[in-house]
Amino acid sequence: MTLERRERLTSDHRLRKTREIDEVKSAGRLYRGIHCLLLVLERPEAPTRVGFIASRKGVGGAVQRNRARRRLREIVRRRWPRIPERGYWIMVIASRSALAAGHQELASEMEHLLATAGALNPLGLDTP
Repeated sequence: MTLERRERLTSDHRLRKTREIDEVKSAGRLYRGIHCLLLVLERPEAPTRVGFIASRKGVGGAVQRNRARRRLREIVRRRWPRIPERGYWIMVIASRSALAAGHQELASEMEHLLATAGALNPLGLDTP
């Protein structure tokens, strides 16, 4: 029986503390897309965790911010089994265009950014 990593982002997989978010912002590497920014900090000793930011200035009101975060969270969640279990702290920062972008366009951009950062295994490759 093979143990497959599930498509579930629990609270253990989330960056929630201000100290952690500030560390990713200050020392992380920036990958720029059309609809979002990706900040990645390599942490080989730590489990991979992810955080999502949608600011009022960058995205809009509460409804728009929540929608942008939900869309990006779902895209990352579906790719979670392909992201290594250890070694990365990832921060996804939404922009206003993430609201109007089609799902496939947004998903393709996220895959490209994660792959460029080295935080996404190719399809068909089993993760340890």
